[in-house]
Amino acid sequence: MSPALANLLVQLLGLVSWLIGLLELVVVIAVILSWLIAFDVINVRNRMVYQIVSTLENVSDRLLFPIRRFLPSIAGLDLSPLIFFLVCEVVKILIRSLMLQISLMAGGGL
Repeated sequence: MSPALANLLVQLLGLVSWLIGLLELVVVIAVILSWLIAFDVINVRNRMVYQIVSTLENVSDRLLFPIRRFLPSIAGLDLSPLIFFLVCEVVKILIRSLMLQISLMAGGGL
């Protein structure tokens, strides 16, 4: 494999890993906002707050729905974000391993 192609693949995999991290951040923010709304710390009657919360919930719900289909809430506790984080971390570890293998195959280090 040529070094230029290896470098491109490593950069693309790095971008995918970064995007997965961004999705994790969106889910964390959505979870924290849901707690703040439940405890009436944040008022969703404010139009800007409502739009932000609505957007984050739409994105996080689309990410968590496949997990929620197989893992129902247990005693009112939604464990789907935890499973989502575990899956994301496993995927990021696999991506990093693949990045290392590609860079070693190209004859260079990271």
